[in-house]
Amino acid sequence: MLKKMYLTNFLSFKERTEFDFSASKYSILSKTNVYDNEILKGALFLGPNASGKSNALKGISFIIDMIKGEGTAFQKYRCIFSDNPITTVEYEFEFEHKKVEYEIEHNFKENSISENIKIDNITVLNRKGNKGELRIGGNIIVDEHVDAETLFFRTASFNTGRFPQEPTLRKLMDFLQNSYIVDEYNRGASYGKSIIRYAENFGVEKINEYLESFGYDFNIEYGTESEGEGLKIVIGEDKKAVFMKRKSFPIPNVIINESQGNQVFADLLPNLINVIENSGMLIIDEFGNSLHNNLSERIIRFFMKNANDSQIFITSHHTNLISNSVFRPDQLDLVTFQNKGGSKVERISKYKPREAQNLEKMYLGGMFEGLPIYEEI
Repeated sequence: MLKKMYLTNFLSFKERTEFDFSASKYSILSKTNVYDNEILKGALFLGPNASGKSNALKGISFIIDMIKGEGTAFQKYRCIFSDNPITTVEYEFEFEHKKVEYEIEHNFKENSISENIKIDNITVLNRKGNKGELRIGGNIIVDEHVDAETLFFRTASFNTGRFPQEPTLRKLMDFLQNSYIVDEYNRGASYGKSIIRYAENFGVEKINEYLESFGYDFNIEYGTESEGEGLKIVIGEDKKAVFMKRKSFPIPNVIINESQGNQVFADLLPNLINVIENSGMLIIDEFGNSLHNNLSERIIRFFMKNANDSQIFITSHHTNLISNSVFRPDQLDLVTFQNKGGSKVERISKYKPREAQNLEKMYLGGMFEGLPIYEEI
């Protein structure tokens, strides 16, 4: 689980900035939103447009992209208004009460990477430039030809068969590989690509079980045809499609013809299921895009109640999520941009609001930072 993160010279975070995902002393939602009274099940990043909210998510996503081999060009993460040539990302994870610290540095001028991983303060992986050392099970594995755009942690995992002698590193690798990144704005309605792929591989039974748990007025079918209420849609013998049907009026509709909200929700479900049922992180930018406010709340509450070893990190402009019935005050991170100083972040728990106070009303009333300010027109 991700307990802390520090970003330095990373996109809009110019100065070293701490992101704290450890639980404070609040008792609110402690049985659903907190693991072992220590680590939060995720966070909501709030703030004006262009404040750095998405950049905070990119800090979390950075290691996932790199581990999955989907992220290259370290240079694109460097703060463009800083003279510092070194971008640093630091993570602190915890697995079964073992602390894992992972620091990654990229030197823009030298185009070199440094990595260091410690487990309970003991270094197990170290990399400087193209040379990496892995120390596990009393053995030292040296690689003097690490690729300049690849993390040594990724290379070492594949070379050792996923760290058979170091279960904590294996847990970290599995945790990252079972993490998913969703951009609900730039993706928009993605024509059901994610749910079609899921239906092809696993069918739709589990999807419908989740829709039933949500109390959602739709079922999903996958096949060459679907019918209901006197209408029959045939795709063809060699082609299949995902259909959505209302329970209250079961007329079939191919998913690409559904509303954008239904497409976004349906496409989110496979990632949501995977992260709830397997330890990992779900990272969603512009969460709630095209979704009704009540559905957005229901998704977060469902995750918090049902996820056992996972976390969800989101940005959203749905202010109804700023509620003690959805997120705790220590799960609400206010992001603001300080001009030359870059972005900064602080938790609403810093203001010590009481459990009975209306956090959404307080936020919209300007009692916290992170509220857009516009000139009168």
